Amino acid sequence: MAKIHFEPAGRIIDISDERITVAEAAERASVPLDSVCGGRGTCGRCRVIVTSEDALITEEDRKAIDPRDLDRGVRLACRMKADHDLVVEIPTEFARSSQIILEDSAIDIEIKPRIRWIPLRVPPPSLDFQVGDFERLSKVLEDRLGTKSLLASLPIMNSLNELLRIEGEVTAILRGNELIGMIPPKPKERYGMAIDVGTTTVVAYLMDLESGKEVAVKSAMNPQIGYGDDVVSRITFAMERRNGTSVLQSLIVSCINDLIDGCCAATCVSRNDIYEIVAVGNTAMHHMLFGLTTSGLAFSPYVPVISDPVEFKAKEIGIDIAPEGYVHSLPNVAGFVGADHVAVLLASHIWESVEPRLVIDIGTNGEISLGDSERIVCASCAAGPAFEGASLKFGMRGTEGAIDHVSISKDYTVKYTTIGGTPPRGLCGSGAVDAISEMSKTGVIDRTGRIMEELEIPGIRVRNGESEFVIAAEKESAINEPITITQDDVVQIQYAKAAMYAGACILMDSLGINASRLNAIMLAGAFGNYLSPESARTIGLIPEVPLQRVIGIGNAAGAGAKMALLNEDFRERAREILRKVEYIELAAHSGFEELFYRALYIPNYDTSSFPGTTSDI
Repeated sequence: MAKIHFEPAGRIIDISDERITVAEAAERASVPLDSVCGGRGTCGRCRVIVTSEDALITEEDRKAIDPRDLDRGVRLACRMKADHDLVVEIPTEFARSSQIILEDSAIDIEIKPRIRWIPLRVPPPSLDFQVGDFERLSKVLEDRLGTKSLLASLPIMNSLNELLRIEGEVTAILRGNELIGMIPPKPKERYGMAIDVGTTTVVAYLMDLESGKEVAVKSAMNPQIGYGDDVVSRITFAMERRNGTSVLQSLIVSCINDLIDGCCAATCVSRNDIYEIVAVGNTAMHHMLFGLTTSGLAFSPYVPVISDPVEFKAKEIGIDIAPEGYVHSLPNVAGFVGADHVAVLLASHIWESVEPRLVIDIGTNGEISLGDSERIVCASCAAGPAFEGASLKFGMRGTEGAIDHVSISKDYTVKYTTIGGTPPRGLCGSGAVDAISEMSKTGVIDRTGRIMEELEIPGIRVRNGESEFVIAAEKESAINEPITITQDDVVQIQYAKAAMYAGACILMDSLGINASRLNAIMLAGAFGNYLSPESARTIGLIPEVPLQRVIGIGNAAGAGAKMALLNEDFRERAREILRKVEYIELAAHSGFEELFYRALYIPNYDTSSFPGTTSDI
């Protein structure tokens, strides 16, 4: 038995399994510890200071940690076994901070929910009318609504006897032709929830199913982050651990239940008055929520267990709402284009646009769709974690202290803003894109992305054989060292943006159009919301269109989930989109590699030429 003492949280946890790492012990003790790689020792973010004794230095420690820090006991928690008593301190800069989560997802649609509340009068039985409770109710509903083949669970059937023995009005709660509740005729509020299950964050919206109004919204970090920032790490965990899928499902279900609790507490709504949830997420998150195996997503041809919409009683997967309440998910397109992107397409209204629109949801895995009311093509781009800051030397998520916007003047003076206005701790994705865009404009980097170390440009320096450009000086930094963009950081962003741009080019080529034909480029999600369109265009992340055509559409996945919750017609619309969408596997496309390598260059075009067709990438 080992006792692990975490400071400054002051939490102590007893560990009996010698195979457990300090990082896993921190997760069990609910001590937030930053991690990106899911415990593989590659990201170098899960740093702790061992204060109790000298600790073994691993090869991964030597690669990630400065020798001076190694001497003072800094180690990677994911590489250190919790097999003996330890006192470890988690430095502030490596504690997991609360991410700024994009919750906005306004919609304006006709209210037509799947759940219906039907007030009615059911005649009581008598010696002259010896008809069963369920049959009498079925006959009334058939006469009233034309509902045939009424379905009900055993608990619902068992509740009818008491309610229907006394003549009077009752309210039947129907979902299609299924009776999911029977309540007295007193007025009762009617609720549902739309939930966007993201890889990094989860956002839950409590909706009034009668008025269509958003009653409450709560959000949280996806607790699966402890097993990796990206879906590949989590899929690997699910495959390598005997109960890995169950562990990941339990985590996300618990998170959703906590968000439901938060929404209910904020509004005095009862869980039992929530009858339906529409949940969306990428294909991996979708499978993990429903407890489906993700092994098929790990290997070519990356086929999901199911692409069609799925729905189960909420209690079957452990979500606590009304006893007969349901969880419904929109369809998946492919192994790496999931229900969340279908929700984005719903919210973007690309399916009714006369002119072609490009819809981009940028993350670790970027989804792109292009089309109009006649045809839609889509692709998944393995952009990597650079846009979320994960693979950058001073990269971080969009949390307090992250540099989110950067400008560089002609004399190379750097100005920046941070989330929360606090001293900088690192760069999030939008800050990194801004920085590289400004470095390109001011000649700090050339078209190949090379930092021009031979020029006498203030801010350029060489450390440990690598060129870098200083964004925030040591005296300004919250981590007691300069925050820089390194040569490798530039390359990481180049690779990510080249994948997105090449994917967009292939989609445009498949429809026979160029950038001048695009009615709009719609950027979805948190990164798209905070990204500077000008910086994105400057580095060649998006096609070359006038900036007024680049539109941020907020949390479109959440908006699409709301639409499907509040109006059941959008569920059929989602099916139609699925039938219409043509998925293009970029890795198998003959032109992708050439386009990708051409797109690595930083564009060189005259913005006064807009609107134009293409640049010289």
